[in-house]
Amino acid sequence: MRLIVPIAFLCCYLGTARAQEGHAYFKQRVEYFRALSVKGNNVANIEVINGAKALNDSLLRARQYELTPDLLLAIGRLHQQLGRMGNAEFFYREGLQRGQKYKDSLWVAAAWDRLADFYALEERSSLSLDCYFKALQLRETHDPSRKSIADTYHGIARSYIQTGALTTAVEYLEKSLNLKKELKDTLRLGIINTLYADIYRLQGQHALSEKYYLKDIPKRLQQNNYEGLTISYLGLAQNYQGWGKYRDAEIYYLKALQIAEAIKRQRNIGLILLNLGTLYKANGQDDRAKAVFRRAVETCTAVDSRIYQLNAFRNLYTMYKDDGNLPKALEYLELYATVQDSASKESLNMKMEDYKAAYELKEREKEIAQLDTENKQGKQLRNVLIIGILLLLLSLIFVVALFRSRNKALKELNQEQANTKALLWEKEQLLDHLQQTNLQLIHSEKMASIGVMTAGIAHELNNPVSSIHASVEALRMDHKDLMPVFEKLAVLQKSADTNPAIVEELKTLVSRIDMGYLSEELQTLMNTIINGSQRTSDIIQGLKIFSRDTGDDFLPYRVEEGIETALTLLHHKLKNKIQVEKSYQFNGVIQCQISKINQVFLNILDNAIQALGEEGTIFIETKAQNGWCIITVRDTGTGIDNATRQKIFEPFFTTKEVGKGTGLGLAISYAIIQQHRGEIRVDSTPGEGTAFIITLPLA
Repeated sequence: MRLIVPIAFLCCYLGTARAQEGHAYFKQRVEYFRALSVKGNNVANIEVINGAKALNDSLLRARQYELTPDLLLAIGRLHQQLGRMGNAEFFYREGLQRGQKYKDSLWVAAAWDRLADFYALEERSSLSLDCYFKALQLRETHDPSRKSIADTYHGIARSYIQTGALTTAVEYLEKSLNLKKELKDTLRLGIINTLYADIYRLQGQHALSEKYYLKDIPKRLQQNNYEGLTISYLGLAQNYQGWGKYRDAEIYYLKALQIAEAIKRQRNIGLILLNLGTLYKANGQDDRAKAVFRRAVETCTAVDSRIYQLNAFRNLYTMYKDDGNLPKALEYLELYATVQDSASKESLNMKMEDYKAAYELKEREKEIAQLDTENKQGKQLRNVLIIGILLLLLSLIFVVALFRSRNKALKELNQEQANTKALLWEKEQLLDHLQQTNLQLIHSEKMASIGVMTAGIAHELNNPVSSIHASVEALRMDHKDLMPVFEKLAVLQKSADTNPAIVEELKTLVSRIDMGYLSEELQTLMNTIINGSQRTSDIIQGLKIFSRDTGDDFLPYRVEEGIETALTLLHHKLKNKIQVEKSYQFNGVIQCQISKINQVFLNILDNAIQALGEEGTIFIETKAQNGWCIITVRDTGTGIDNATRQKIFEPFFTTKEVGKGTGLGLAISYAIIQQHRGEIRVDSTPGEGTAFIITLPLA
């Protein structure tokens, strides 16, 4: 009996010592992750995050609850470095909630500051100011040294800078700086310098802003604070851009990008790329701007930086629209709409995951509490009843909170669905508008072609009409010569008896006329009238065929007849010096939109005639091959170089003088052939002429 008490005491001592050793180990591990998360040169790593999460589970199982707040804030910071901002917010808030239970007021104030810094990085200024003022209230009440108050002041200033309230921001920076001078505190003065630099940059005082940015850079280089150095380089680049020093701006954007890539700050990389793309775009370096924006899309897609991704898509859409590349612009507009819809859905899913994680965490805590209750069965019944009542109240509160959160989530889901439907409707309206614009553009180009040809066609019609008019005048003269004969014949016809005198007069009149010559002349004049009227009919029929709109229906079409119609309308441009050699081997029928294919043939042949200038030869060949109709139009002109050939089908690209071409003919022809599931390509060698090859399906 005497040995029981010492043995029990020894067991308690060993248990306590073991618990203290476990606490020291866990504390050391938490401190490791906390120190890793605040390093400015730390390389973001998902494996480190997974290790920290595993440690958090171990802390819960070991009931080391007082250590979890620091670890949760560290996990949030690590997620932030990796660009996973949704997860970062969740762990920051979870750590703050735990800290309010297990930590003192100054720790909670620091946690509010950390959460405010996160919201400031996300440019959610209202939330960041709310968190900063909560931290300020706690620090003014519980920090007798007042050192931490200065840090909160410059945090508030940063949020006011984001809102554009620069005067208020300056007031809080002065408060922070004066307090640090009073307390002789030199820590984090670099941040204040950077914020002053931001204010001067926004006020347009670029020289002063440059001075403050450069003042802070050497210290950050010495401390290997690469994250802070990225912020300084980025601000300095933005200052140079606003100052008009674009070369310096480009250099510092690239420096910031290099450092951000080295420490894998994906969100910073996306922001830098967007600013660099904007710089290139402002300088007219469209190709480089597009390349940078596309890379920004890739970077922002890898993390949940949807705002930056949408910014990149919007810039790409605007640039391609301004270039006249409507298909590419529409592609990025569709990507913008898709990402916008995806971002809404991801936001909802993230909230649902947060609720699920909170629920699972509460469930684990509940299980731990139940195990703890079972291990303490020897306690008095009063304590058991109190614990049971507390657990019941907690469960009731949790159920009520879960019910409210689910109702809120349902309302948000309905709102997101309504927003998505509205966005889809706007997208459909935009597509309809683009289609109508495309049809109007094709019709306008067609009417422009008719307008350009009007003078030539009028001249072409004038030739046969003039020949007809001249022939009619000659016939009138011949008729005048024959009138005396006709009059004598009329008198002779009315006389009952043959009057010898009239017969003699008739013979005399006939003898004066060369009847053989007159007969031949009449035949020639009638042939001239017939040919002139036929030529006039062909020209008018060709013009009717070309100007008629057959709509979007696919109808039977003879390719050779369409080519002949185009040649008829362009005959006046040939000037009898341009030869046309034809090799029609197809002689078949295809299904197509007739008016649009006629427009393609007219555009291609007109370009060939213009390429020849005064003289030359155009070769036209049609043939059937492997289920396709192949039309080749080749000229003997000067040809085109490789650079021109690469851009020849782009909208508004033309090599003609201003006012002599819209640059839409070949672009519209290309679009029409694509709509027919065909292909159009160009082969050309400078000095050897140009060939356009059109391939259309037979069915």
